[in-house]
Amino acid sequence: MGQEAGGAGAAGSGAPTVGASLRRFALINWLLTLAILSRNFSEVHWLGPGTVTFVAAAWLEYSALYLLPTFGVAFLAAAACRKAGRALAWLPLGVAALLATASQLLLFVDTIVFRMYGFHLNGFVWNLLRTPGGIASMDADGATTRFATVVVAAIVVVEAIAMVLARGAPGLWARLAPRRPRRAAWLAFAAFVILGAGERIAFSFANLLDYRPIVIAHDTFPLYARTRIRKLAERLGFSMRKEDEIEMGLRTGNLRYPLAPLSMAPDRPRWNLVWLVAESWRADTLDPEVMPATDAFAAGSLRFRQHVSGGNGTRMGIFALFYGLYGSYWFPFLAEGKGPVLIDQLLADGYQFTVSTSAKFSFPEFDKTVWAKLPREQLVEGDESKRGWENDRALVTRMLEKIDQRDPSRPFFAFHFFESPHAQYWFPPESVIREPYAERMNYALLTAADMPLVKNRYLNAVHHLDSQLARVFDGLRERGLLDRTIVLVTGDHGEEFMEKGRYGHHSTFSEEQIRTPLLLRIPGQEPRAIDADSSHLDVVPTILRLLGATSDPASYSLGTDLLGDRQREHVVVADWDHLCLRDHDRKGIFPVQQRGFLGFEVTTRDDDPVDDHAGYRASRMPRLLEVMEGLSRFSR
Repeated sequence: MGQEAGGAGAAGSGAPTVGASLRRFALINWLLTLAILSRNFSEVHWLGPGTVTFVAAAWLEYSALYLLPTFGVAFLAAAACRKAGRALAWLPLGVAALLATASQLLLFVDTIVFRMYGFHLNGFVWNLLRTPGGIASMDADGATTRFATVVVAAIVVVEAIAMVLARGAPGLWARLAPRRPRRAAWLAFAAFVILGAGERIAFSFANLLDYRPIVIAHDTFPLYARTRIRKLAERLGFSMRKEDEIEMGLRTGNLRYPLAPLSMAPDRPRWNLVWLVAESWRADTLDPEVMPATDAFAAGSLRFRQHVSGGNGTRMGIFALFYGLYGSYWFPFLAEGKGPVLIDQLLADGYQFTVSTSAKFSFPEFDKTVWAKLPREQLVEGDESKRGWENDRALVTRMLEKIDQRDPSRPFFAFHFFESPHAQYWFPPESVIREPYAERMNYALLTAADMPLVKNRYLNAVHHLDSQLARVFDGLRERGLLDRTIVLVTGDHGEEFMEKGRYGHHSTFSEEQIRTPLLLRIPGQEPRAIDADSSHLDVVPTILRLLGATSDPASYSLGTDLLGDRQREHVVVADWDHLCLRDHDRKGIFPVQQRGFLGFEVTTRDDDPVDDHAGYRASRMPRLLEVMEGLSRFSR
């Protein structure tokens, strides 16, 4: 009998063939994959035997599917090397070991991301890895790096042990070997097919009948292939709801933005503009203890106490702030490199710009969107060797110096993006107001028990932010500029400390992640607190009207004038691939670019789950259609 892959050991030597070693190695890796995926089970709502059975079937099936590319390539390599003799006998095993290690590492990292943020490795994570400044934006410290190193080393060691076991341990494999191997193989294959078919059918009917436990449970598994049986269901007599055909997605094609050239009054005012935007600044930190200077400034401003960002992350939040459009428009605007109409108008009116960030303009790609029309040398970034708070101090100094150096005969626009409240929330000793606080943060090991100390660390960083905002307020006041300058102070999004089960931002649409302060100090406007809902989408229509725009805001934004008579009935918030419709008592969360309501969720405004999905859809249909219209208004 011939040897496999050049005879990896003679038949009489007791060494297994390459094919046998690969099969054993695959079995061990399947067991390892089962163990890694089980880490996600804490996210499943165990609401009955149906859900448990579905999850168990998908767990067994997908643990094998994730390994299919690895061992498919390895067995192909074994077939190709079969005639090469002993010289290449090691190659299929080496390929299997390398690919299996990479696969298990990716799965393990995915479980960390999923448990912390509620999503799997996706386009957002890929963008984070490949965009300049993306990895730096995470500000991972030595503890996180050491943990990552240990994880990689541990998986390499486990895979090495697995390979040793696959090539040796004859007594173990003799006890495990079935008496009729061919029959056992066919039975295993049949079980796999039955599991897959049953899991597919269960999910399809759960989606059709809106059985939420199974529909939600599918998110446990990365790359889960969702199926629909609409046509089959119609043949079986199921009546399909009209709203099942709704598609929350952008119309494909070129942008048409603005819909008409902006009209400006000939005698329009020439206000200076100062926009101060802080990373991860949540609404409830604006109080006299944490931010005394900013709280005092708020007393002389319009203070919007129910303000919501346009996104739960920097990209969508800043995009909504400058464009007045849903964050989902980010992708076509980035593709076309199209800047906001606000900046276009300020450039046309001869404004002087001083623009800086303590982070990077390349991640997210604001140098290709918001600031696309400005020369790259005018976009000043922080020093990578310094902490966020140090860059905030240096760049506030620069901003004030640039204001002093301006041409007084022309208005100016000054913008700075503060990094003090960005994880890992660094601050100088004099900014400590909350003790004890977390000395270090290892993202991969954070739990709910760590959050009180982590939040104290964050509050100290926000207190430092207050000191730098105060420098700008005082600087404008000392220069006599407040009576001819519109000052905007806000955050890009909020920050959660597992109050609703997640840490940080960009994971859910919880109030902690989407609410941020908004202050507007407008010359001639009486200061007051405003409790009506407001959105980042409303800023551009408000500012442009104050600057003399006479165009209908609907021609360039999806927002409304904050100083007008119309009160918002709802706000729309975006992340990488979802939209959240938030109104007076509910939130509806919808995947973008998907027909129907698969993956649709409903919560109260305060983020408690709601079971009446059909009732929500029926009562909110006019608003859902309005959101759909907004997603297509500015594209051809």
